[in-house]
Amino acid sequence: MLIHECTECGSLSINRIAADDDAESILDVFKASLQNSYQLRARSEANGIAMLNAEDSEMVRIQLFGQNAEMHVLAWSE
Repeated sequence: MLIHECTECGSLSINRIAADDDAESILDVFKASLQNSYQLRARSEANGIAMLNAEDSEMVRIQLFGQNAEMHVLAWSE
């Protein structure tokens, strides 16, 4: 899920990721989120939203590309 911050009121909400969303773009958002401030992370936690961290990188990759994503890439590049 993606966390959305309203530019008008500042409220936080979560949005589901759809099957037709670009996986590479989602991965880029995840990587950028690792630089989020402590304040945003604290606000998220206070709203019951647990943000992912660097230790979740492998799980995110598997969720986006599948367990054998690396093998598929190697098979296509040969």
